[in-house]
Amino acid sequence: MTEPLYTAEAAYRGAAALLDGCGMPGLESGLLPLALLCLYVRHEQHLVPEPLGDWGPYEPWVRPLLLVAEGREEEAARLLTSLPSPPRDLLHEALWCLLAHTAIRVGDRTTMRRAHTALAPAAGELAGAGSGLLSLGPVAAWLEALAAGLRHT
Repeated sequence: MTEPLYTAEAAYRGAAALLDGCGMPGLESGLLPLALLCLYVRHEQHLVPEPLGDWGPYEPWVRPLLLVAEGREEEAARLLTSLPSPPRDLLHEALWCLLAHTAIRVGDRTTMRRAHTALAPAAGELAGAGSGLLSLGPVAAWLEALAAGLRHT
């Protein structure tokens, strides 16, 4: 995560090749695109509208951000309002951070508040780091971004 974007991306792609055939949902299917998405968000890169791959079980929580990347903000905002909370697993906070990022970008105060509430107990943690697979950085920084987003919308 401390490497330049393209170095980190190449490392993720190399590691993902080792997972082919592992048969574990969420690792074989979905992990690489999710890791790359998190990497792009952490490096403040805008996504290109082309698909990054099979999103596997993470698709519902990344779809709104993908819509924003395609310039479909209104559709993303509508989708945010109907999404269930991410599963309470090792990527719970990371998925909430992606939703927070999207909510801030489209000005969705309801999702911003939901994300803040969900992330607050993890304020001292790194989002997703418990998985040992990816991270979106300090949850505290996301809480600050959500607070700022709520003040400005």
